[in-house]
Amino acid sequence: MESTFHADNQSTDPKPNTFLKKQQSYTVEIVCVSFLIMFIINYFTGKRENENLALSWAAKFATKDSIFEKNYSLLGVGEGDDSPLLLKEGQNVFKFYASGRRYCQGLLATMELKSRHDLIARIYNMIVPCKDEITFEKEVRDLQRFAVIVAQPPSGRRWVSEELGVISESKEVAGDLITETVLEQVFGEKAFEKFGKGFISMHFSDQHPRTHKKMLLFKFALPDANNMADMTRLIALVPYYIDVIGRYKLSSQARSKTEAARSKAAQEAYKELQNARQEALQKKKAERKKMQEEAEAKLSAEAVRKKEAKSVLVR
Repeated sequence: MESTFHADNQSTDPKPNTFLKKQQSYTVEIVCVSFLIMFIINYFTGKRENENLALSWAAKFATKDSIFEKNYSLLGVGEGDDSPLLLKEGQNVFKFYASGRRYCQGLLATMELKSRHDLIARIYNMIVPCKDEITFEKEVRDLQRFAVIVAQPPSGRRWVSEELGVISESKEVAGDLITETVLEQVFGEKAFEKFGKGFISMHFSDQHPRTHKKMLLFKFALPDANNMADMTRLIALVPYYIDVIGRYKLSSQARSKTEAARSKAAQEAYKELQNARQEALQKKKAERKKMQEEAEAKLSAEAVRKKEAKSVLVR
């Protein structure tokens, strides 16, 4: 009897259950604290990686005897000699300003880097890769009119790599701007395979939807900090095209074609707008008519009920 009683006491002892609950509670706390520590460490290491990448770009292309120092009289975000070259707008966004050059009001370069400081974003980028990008925006004083058609390669000339697509308002414009020099340096088949892998896009327009209409836009992918020289030829496109666009003059034939194409596009856009307005008016009229019919149906039903009520009272 005593041994049985002792066993029953052991089976009903609440201590093991309490220990398990405490162990589970500690496990959750340990996981949370570990994640927090990893998040903090990643924040500072990722922040440092982005800063090093941005500074490596500036050291290569915006310091003494660099390509931007040779092409612009003022570099950086201030007017003094000690003004910083880069403006940090976020842990992964850096900006570079340059001014003082012919044919160009100013240049703004924006580096949008991976969110390395964000642990969740870093894990996401392992699954869905993205690139570190730099965008150059240049407001041009005198930009000729260009419209939009797909340009075919001019006869008898080499053309851009098959990996690229050219969109222009006229074949003449495309042929004049994609010069032999550019084909040899970047956009030709062999050159692009070696030097153009960081190229994303290039857009020239006098009708840009931003505040400044006449803009040249370049977008490139940044290499890692140790291989920044790999994008030297891409960076060289920026001042090169400022001069090309600044000196470029459309022929009278290309200008008339451009204006005719834009006039036609404006008329088509106006017709689409008018059609959309007409459809909206028709829809409103149909809805109003439906509401009136429903109201009349309710009134007629109410009148029938009143008539029936009167006939019952008469009986």
